[in-house]
Amino acid sequence: MADDETPAEKRARQLMQRTVDASKSIEPKGCLRIAAWIAVAIIGVVLLSLLAGSVKKTPRDQIGISYGGGPIEGQHFQRVVQPGSNLFINGFMDKLYLYPVTQRNYIISRRADEGDVHGEDVVAAPSNDRIPVEFQVATYFKLNTDKLRKFHEQIGLKYRAWTDDGWLRMLNDSFRQQIEFALQREARKYAVADIYADPDVLLQIQREIRGVLKENVNSILGDQYFCGPTFTSGADTCPEFTFILKHVDIPEEVRVAFERNRTSEIAIQTKTNEIKQREAEAEAIKKLNEALAVAGDNYVLLKAIESGNIRFWVLPEGINLTVPSPEGG
Repeated sequence: MADDETPAEKRARQLMQRTVDASKSIEPKGCLRIAAWIAVAIIGVVLLSLLAGSVKKTPRDQIGISYGGGPIEGQHFQRVVQPGSNLFINGFMDKLYLYPVTQRNYIISRRADEGDVHGEDVVAAPSNDRIPVEFQVATYFKLNTDKLRKFHEQIGLKYRAWTDDGWLRMLNDSFRQQIEFALQREARKYAVADIYADPDVLLQIQREIRGVLKENVNSILGDQYFCGPTFTSGADTCPEFTFILKHVDIPEEVRVAFERNRTSEIAIQTKTNEIKQREAEAEAIKKLNEALAVAGDNYVLLKAIESGNIRFWVLPEGINLTVPSPEGG
């Protein structure tokens, strides 16, 4: 031992020496037995973890589809597991893919915390007078779970659509392209002033897109994989998507010019109304003068009676009566 060895170093050296001496005293057969027990323990832990990993359940808002995936079996379909299932053994290393059964949406919005694409997002479409119009929209739908297996094998595996990123990539490639196409087609039918200011035009654009969007999306994907929010599993119908135009924007300079034109139109209409009012007043005065000319003294007498300056009595016809005047005449 070195002269400068510390107490801690001394204790460590003594412990190491005792360990070496103990290992020398163990017979070779004992070492093999210990190694075997360690190996069994490790295998047991691995098997338990694999078994625990094969115990699955589905949340209430998701449906599961199970495929074999063990080390000696192929990737074959096993079953569909309905939402809200109890715990079950899915199989050793078998895979359970989860898809949504609740209403989904695809939103295009300038608000970064609202849309499906990070940051500001709009769809630009030109009007028939070649003014670019920016649309913010929302589409609501459900996955057709009656076609879940086909959807998973044809679309889900391609995009890894059971993951959030994969689901969004699938929507961008299918929903967004069809929304853009439909908006650009419909916007070309109307002038920018009508799109910007006429609510009936916006409702018409909304109705037209809602009527074709589901068929266009499913046509691209290859089957009726998506239906409207009122879809019910087992029903014979696949309702239309719900499509809403949330907001419409036009270029600022166009908006300013449009507002100026509207202000000018209002001013012109106001002047026109004033002229019509003056013409009506003049016509009324003219007719009044004509009536006064015809009435003559009778009108003057009538106004005097109404003012109370003349008192009179109504007498039966045929009676002669002399009434003295205030002066005794």
